[in-house]
Amino acid sequence: MVKVGARRSDDRPVNLTHCPYDGAEIATEYSGGSFLLSCAHCGAEWELHSNFVRRVAEPDWSLVDESRRGADFATASA
Repeated sequence: MVKVGARRSDDRPVNLTHCPYDGAEIATEYSGGSFLLSCAHCGAEWELHSNFVRRVAEPDWSLVDESRRGADFATASA
């Protein structure tokens, strides 16, 4: 789990543990003074340095759409 410096309106830190695109767990590795966060499922990657977060690789949008359709189906049938 990585605590990102951004704050919500209720002043709690944001914990980036799951991919915001497909909900898969995010892998974290530290290299050269920054963290690389990556989603093994959709391929999205972010670089975290101090309080700065930027996306360095877009997700595979077809996999994201597939995951979201599956989540919608599971919610509808519950």
